[in-house]
Amino acid sequence: METIQKSIKKKNIESKIYKRNIITLSKTDYDLQDLDYEEAIIYDKRSFIRMYWGYLVDTQIILSTFFIVNNLDLFVIKLSFLVSTFQISFFLNALFYTDEYISDAYHNDGVLDFFSGLPKSIYSFIATLIITNLLKMLSSSKDELMRVIRRNVKFDNYIKVIKIKLAKLRKKLIVYFFLLFLLALFFLYYVVVFCAVYRYSQKYWFLGCLESFGFDFLVALISCLLLALLRYVSIKNRIKCIYILANIINTFL
Repeated sequence: METIQKSIKKKNIESKIYKRNIITLSKTDYDLQDLDYEEAIIYDKRSFIRMYWGYLVDTQIILSTFFIVNNLDLFVIKLSFLVSTFQISFFLNALFYTDEYISDAYHNDGVLDFFSGLPKSIYSFIATLIITNLLKMLSSSKDELMRVIRRNVKFDNYIKVIKIKLAKLRKKLIVYFFLLFLLALFFLYYVVVFCAVYRYSQKYWFLGCLESFGFDFLVALISCLLLALLRYVSIKNRIKCIYILANIINTFL
């Protein structure tokens, strides 16, 4: 009987330690974003504005690089991802700069208006979104580590499981940086050639890149508003399907 009581007491202590770790891990807006539905119901007590800001910072690469401090996401990795995002955008705007745009500029006395270059900026934005999401699968380890920590922190082999996961993530990062290096060389070569061939169109190419960044920010403002609304409603009204829908949408942003 005494042995059973000790066993029950031990389990209660482990449960309290586990819950305390969950709260510690989820004390910031950034960490609250990744909670499961059951955990979010308990711990996510944020206002709608804070949820919106959490999604916006998580989605926007510039904001997430400089406004989020998280031990599971190294700054050097986030900075490299930011630089690669700029490289991809500049490359794609050069890639989509077709003879049609040159012709439009010629027939408008060398001037390209905002709407003439808008389709190119939209194509560039969509392609950048796809490529960066693929790169994020290699570079971002925060979500995986958070899941491993939450699921294994109450077990005795917790440290061993974390070390195994870190070893796998190390291999992913080696592939990530090697791929970034190859892509950077190719992008640099293509952009240099583009600027040499289209010497008088460099200004419009650069403005097209700015349009892509502006379009990306505008989409983030609108999509994060929708995501925050879905999350807020799902938590306040205990609607799990809406919460899952918000997470699915957020995965592709």
